[in-house]
Amino acid sequence: MTITRREPSIGTATPTAKPAEDAPALDEDAVAAFLADHPDFFVQRPDVLSDVELPADSGDAISLLERQVIALRGRNKNLREQLTTLLENADANDRVFSRTTTFTLALMDAPDLTSLDEVLARCLIDGFDADHATCFVEGWLPPVNLDHMTGVAAGEPPPLPQLFDHTLPLCAAHRPEEYAALFPDSSLDAVGSIAIVPLRSDGLNATLAVGSWDPQRFSPDMGKVFLLYIGDVLSRTLLRLGVRRI
Repeated sequence: MTITRREPSIGTATPTAKPAEDAPALDEDAVAAFLADHPDFFVQRPDVLSDVELPADSGDAISLLERQVIALRGRNKNLREQLTTLLENADANDRVFSRTTTFTLALMDAPDLTSLDEVLARCLIDGFDADHATCFVEGWLPPVNLDHMTGVAAGEPPPLPQLFDHTLPLCAAHRPEEYAALFPDSSLDAVGSIAIVPLRSDGLNATLAVGSWDPQRFSPDMGKVFLLYIGDVLSRTLLRLGVRRI
């Protein structure tokens, strides 16, 4: 039995496959999604890559590979800048930690209020690049003359409003008159900055004020972890030395 292939009649079109009616429309988002899912597409199809050109800022045409190199260089620059910032922050934290440790050990070794007053001058002012520091204690009168500790009698207003009301450290710039209220011997005629550290414990309501002539030294966005730690250690030291509300 012989089977003969029928040739299509002249004038009769050869049937062609119809496009699927449910095929998704090809748009920029679809192309972008495909390339994201197939990052090696241009590796597999270098012939396509050779025809792809993107305009540079100068108006010249550069290849997609060159544009990728430029993008990667920009990302690397950003990463290097971020790494530099992290290293600088880590170095600054190391310095603050070292100074805080020195201050803490000196507080532990202070046998009396006179020694504590010296610690505040040596380890707090000099150690933390400050210009002034005073510990204000509500309802307490110092038994000896101290340069960096003072009492505020019960019922008397503090040097600054709400000085004894803060529950967390506060850093901010202050006008000269506000700065002078806390540090009368400052003679500051411009804006300075102050760190307010609350010292709260049973029988103790005090505040440590650390001031700087530099308005950016104690800025609102600086970290408060070390200030909290200093406040906790100093509070315990004051109680150990008998400083409490009368």
